[in-house]
Amino acid sequence: MSALRRNKVTIRSRGEHTLVFAHGFGCDQMVWDDIVPAFENDYRVVTFDHVGCGRSDRRAYRAERHGTLRGYALDLLDVVDLVSDKPVTLVGHSVGGMIGFLAAIMLPDRFRHIIAIGPSPRYTNDGEHYVGGLDKQDVLAMLERIETDPEGWASDLAPLVMENSHRPELTERLIRSFLATDPVLLRKFADATFLCDYRRELAKVQVPVDILYTLSDAVVPTSVVSYMAKRLPDVHCTSLQAQGHYPQLSAPAELVETIAQVMRRRFGA
Repeated sequence: MSALRRNKVTIRSRGEHTLVFAHGFGCDQMVWDDIVPAFENDYRVVTFDHVGCGRSDRRAYRAERHGTLRGYALDLLDVVDLVSDKPVTLVGHSVGGMIGFLAAIMLPDRFRHIIAIGPSPRYTNDGEHYVGGLDKQDVLAMLERIETDPEGWASDLAPLVMENSHRPELTERLIRSFLATDPVLLRKFADATFLCDYRRELAKVQVPVDILYTLSDAVVPTSVVSYMAKRLPDVHCTSLQAQGHYPQLSAPAELVETIAQVMRRRFGA
């Protein structure tokens, strides 16, 4: 099946360099709606949906492929091959950033650069030596609830990860996004995401990486950012003023400007 249909790929504009935007868990490509217009005059801008999310072809889900994030990385490489014959810049949010790292390990020549917004190689704590931010037992309970009580799960999780309690419309937007995905496939994507451990893969990422992060993030605390900063070979970390795990929703103007600054610093463009 073509990636165009499988991942509902959307191509905007025809700039010389391509920016591929990869969404995170519980969302689809519409999470970038406040971001991508700022780049359409200068770049070819590509958005897509991971299998099981948004308007992707959900019949394309294969347990043997999508049971781990490596399968989503293979999908990403298919998307990149579809949209550009030159190395691209990936802008990946949350697990979309880790998927980008895995894809770059497989085929580094397909990426010029990765901008990862709140990525994590492991979301759960691991003893005293790694603070991932989440307790494994809490994660397992959350995973079970996705299928048994999707509305309650979404209503409880959204305000915790969005923060910005003074802007309830952001939380409502995230709840709608969570509930728009089939709960069975969402649970499978959640398993692959929140139970992953790719810490040993970080040293294999040979393309330049910029990590953008917020100082208040229940999903990816600053301890995770510090951990990655010590292990990725070519990395620069930039903190945002935004709060929560979804700055593309809560502070789109700041995120746009920071991405533009990163591109200018890396490439003078």
